[in-house]
This record gives sequence, structure tokens and C-alpha cells, in this order.
Amino acid sequence: MKKSLKKITYVNSGVNIAKAERLIQNFSRTNSNNDPNIIEGIGGFASLYKLNVKKFINPIIVSSTDGVGTKLKLANIINEHRYIGQDLVAMCVNDVITSGATPLFFLDYLATGKLDLKLHQIVLKSIGTACKKIKIPLIGGETAEMPGMYNKSEYDLAGFCVGIVDKKNIINTKNIKSGNIIIGLSSSGIHSNGFSLINKLISSKRLSLRKKFGSKTLKELLIKPTKLYVDIIRKIKNKIKINGAANITGGGLTGNIPRIIPNGLKAEILLDNWKIPEIFSYIQQQANLNTKEMLKTLNCGIGMIVVIDKKEVLKTKNLLKRLNCQSKVIGYITKSTNKEKISYG
Repeated sequence: MKKSLKKITYVNSGVNIAKAERLIQNFSRTNSNNDPNIIEGIGGFASLYKLNVKKFINPIIVSSTDGVGTKLKLANIINEHRYIGQDLVAMCVNDVITSGATPLFFLDYLATGKLDLKLHQIVLKSIGTACKKIKIPLIGGETAEMPGMYNKSEYDLAGFCVGIVDKKNIINTKNIKSGNIIIGLSSSGIHSNGFSLINKLISSKRLSLRKKFGSKTLKELLIKPTKLYVDIIRKIKNKIKINGAANITGGGLTGNIPRIIPNGLKAEILLDNWKIPEIFSYIQQQANLNTKEMLKTLNCGIGMIVVIDKKEVLKTKNLLKRLNCQSKVIGYITKSTNKEKISYG
């Protein structure tokens, strides 16, 4: 007699659609959007957004997608997930604004081995809170439960941002000229890059999460979210001409500044012009890295740079001060004689 097969359902396989629906419903109730341009938001098959292009002569759509990398591992180690959503939003919007664009809306993707309503509501709430800080709607996303792909407690995040800019207002790096000044905008800390190195140092017990830096522990400083530069860049670009802007993410200053430097020019960075925060010096010491290696790994206290004409320096510094954004002149643009696009002095 043929043996009957035991029924294996989707739930038996580890996927609970009802729980996913509860997660989204709970989040939707707390994430109210009043943006009149949203036609269809969270819950549909696709999100619909009406473009208001009346104030644009030649509107250009700008987009960026990113994740938060292995900072998620740290969040799991210390069980602190209230800020990771801002890291996700910042990693995308800080790229979009380097072109001069205004972010319009954001979407997210959360994948996990097993949905945890309490945990993942915290994560989704942190994404929504970050979007509200910069006054853009979180209009859609995806939550995927994938047993076998992730351990039960693991999750991963990805984000997607769309912005808009009038073609005449694009920050065109072709305007960068020799003699231009580079202003560094302070970071809020490590931001969301270099955590593979940091996690390795933690697991090998070279970093102590309990170590104090003033009133804060290393754990508190490491989990501090990436700074959102949207309002800062928007307000200064309305007052001064920005010739170039670079988001200092993976690759540090060495990897990101050259991306905006035209051929035949280079950025001369003056390391004595700003004080590298103590946390970076501690990581450098414990990793036994030289300064060159640090500058191509972490942001070293500079989260965003803008390139401006020399005559705009004082005005820019005063604007940033009024916006409570610490900044330093960290270098200048000069001619390159050997094709290198960045050097340190």
C-alpha cells in the first residue's frame, strides 16, 4: 500500500504570510503620510507618486539604492535596532543630494529568516522616523521571510530613493577648477561603512564595547546613525554655488573624493586642518593601520564634502554654523601632474 505523504504547508516551511501582513498593517497605522502626491502607497503592488513638475523647466529624475552592510551585525550583537533605519535612509539620500537633487520618496526592503513582529516593527519605525526628519514619504517596500537563507534572528535591509532636480541646477563637477576650496562637513561618527573591519576587531577582542569616550561607550558611538545631510545641502545650495559634492562612504576620503574630480586636477587634502575624532584613532591603533589605510577605510570625521569657489568660503562657513553643522576647510583643488586625483599634505 502506497504510503501517504504528510502535508507540508507554506507555514510549515517557515513562511507566515499572516504575520507579515500584521507587520505591515501595524506599521501603516503608525506611518501616516500626508503627502498629496502619493496616489498609492504602502499595501499595493506598486507605489504611485504624482510628479509636480510645474516649477521645473527640465526635470531630471535622480535615484540611488544601498544597504547598511555589516553594521547590522553590530545591531544584533548589542541588540539595538532603533537607529538602523536612519542609516538605511541616509546611505541613499546622501548620495542623491550630491547631484543637487531633492529627495521625493523612499522605499525599503527587509529580508529575514523568521519574522519577529516586535523587532521588525522597531526597524520599520526607524526607517519611517528618518524619512519624516527630512520630510519625505516612505511610500512602499517589501518584507520577505526566507527560512534557509538567513538564521532566525538575522535580517538584511536595502533602500531605494528617488529625487528630482532641474537640469540647470545639477551640481556639475565639470565646474570644479584649480583653486577651488574643499569644505568637509563633520560626520556623526563611523556612519555605516567599515563595519567588517570593526566586527572583526570586536570578535578578536581588540575592541572593547564598554570602553568610554567621555560620557559615551564605544558601543553607543558605533551604533550612532549616519548623519542626514539633506537639509544642510538644500539650504546652502540655495545661497552659494556648489561645484561638487561627495558622500564619504565605503572607501573613505581616498575612495570617494576622486569620483568627482575632473581629469587633470586633484584634491590636495590637508590632514592638519581637522582633528580626527578619538574613536577613529582608537580603531586605527587596535587595527594597527597606518594613516593611509585609515583614510581609505573610514570617514575619519568627515561625512560629506563640498567643493566651492574660494570667494564663497566665509559665506559657506557662516551658513553651516547657523545650521549647527561643524565644518572645516580640509583642502583645495590643484593641477595634477601624474593622473592622481587625491593627495595628502
